[in-house]
Amino acid sequence: MAKAANPTSDIRGVSLVDGSGATYAWVKFGATITMAEGRTQNYVAQVVNSSVNAPVRIPSVYLTFEWDDWGFIAMEFVDGITPEYNERDIAAIAAAVQFLVDIKGPDLVPGPIGGGPIRHPFFLDRESAVSYSSVDWLQQHINNILRLAYGTNAGCVDLSTEVETYGLRLCPADLNRDNFKKDRTNRIVALDFGATCFLPVSFFKHVLNDTTDHLTILLRSRIELPESPHFNMLSKASFALVPRLPHKPKPSID
Repeated sequence: MAKAANPTSDIRGVSLVDGSGATYAWVKFGATITMAEGRTQNYVAQVVNSSVNAPVRIPSVYLTFEWDDWGFIAMEFVDGITPEYNERDIAAIAAAVQFLVDIKGPDLVPGPIGGGPIRHPFFLDRESAVSYSSVDWLQQHINNILRLAYGTNAGCVDLSTEVETYGLRLCPADLNRDNFKKDRTNRIVALDFGATCFLPVSFFKHVLNDTTDHLTILLRSRIELPESPHFNMLSKASFALVPRLPHKPKPSID
């Protein structure tokens, strides 16, 4: 029905238009859309859009709600185009992502704003089975995976020093090119927060390194991250949960 009512709609959402036909909002909806995603996007939008020098902007959230097992996020409509795989656009996306991953969380509860399962490629099916109330609980889970998969001499992670130094940082875990737009001023707009949480910095290094996504691989060498000594053990634990196929060769920029 949404498609019939509005020709600009697609399976991810529908634009809202006024009597003149001008678009004034975008409503993202679906069975995988959550209140946690809406809360996280709203928080990040307030942080980013209040900075006049930010190389990225976030659509403002007007309303988030759930109905009949579906989630809905009504947000600012962005008139723009998908970035290209060229040097200028990749550099702009890299600057945008760098700004985002430097954002600290409001507390030390890992996950989306307000709590909820963590969506990240570390986990089976890219989503944690539980909502973690503390980094300590998440750390215990990771170390239990290492012990059960590799034995008592497998080693362990200690995320406490990492968190003490850097706090929890924004971790956009889905850097697919379709999750970005260039607006009319050529500024990058980050669109999708379904797989974005606040996590120890090792988790974003995992996103950059454990991927076959074209854009993510291109961004890998362009993002500066704090030291994350637990990355290798984190990846080892993740591999026990989610065995990977060999990665494709590194892509090039057009």
